[in-house]
Amino acid sequence: MREFDKEGPRAEGAPVVWAGRESGPALVVVDPAGAARHDELPPTWDRLADHFQVAWCRIPASKRTIEDVEDVFETLAERRAPATLVASGQACESALALAGQFSDAVTSVLLVDPPAGSETLADSDIEVRVVARSHPGPTDRIDAPLPLGHPEVVAGLMTALAGMK
Repeated sequence: MREFDKEGPRAEGAPVVWAGRESGPALVVVDPAGAARHDELPPTWDRLADHFQVAWCRIPASKRTIEDVEDVFETLAERRAPATLVASGQACESALALAGQFSDAVTSVLLVDPPAGSETLADSDIEVRVVARSHPGPTDRIDAPLPLGHPEVVAGLMTALAGMK
């Protein structure tokens, strides 16, 4: 798995933040930016947490990234919860590898600003969609990748998830 920057203020806090429902389908977020530092999801995710279990994996805060995500999938397997993986930017390729590794639990992968060429998962029935992209240009106020808490990302997630039911 790719190494992510483990320095700075986002490296503080829990490596995995659980929120939302205690049963049912899950969203497993692989976040290279390390949001949810204070053990809470970004406020824009409140509506998603009303309908899903959310395991927000804060890559910069983890000393054992792959093991933390494996623990999340083991927990979801015990709960018999299907999972959608969500990743942004440099974490997209790792999320696709995780989806292949946990193909019995992962039903889909939703990507935000994936690097070119990392938008498919070969030899798998797992659906992969790009749900949001930054818009380079003079009106763009946020460089790629868009933060996972950005309203455009949440809107893209909600649209994709509604279309998968």
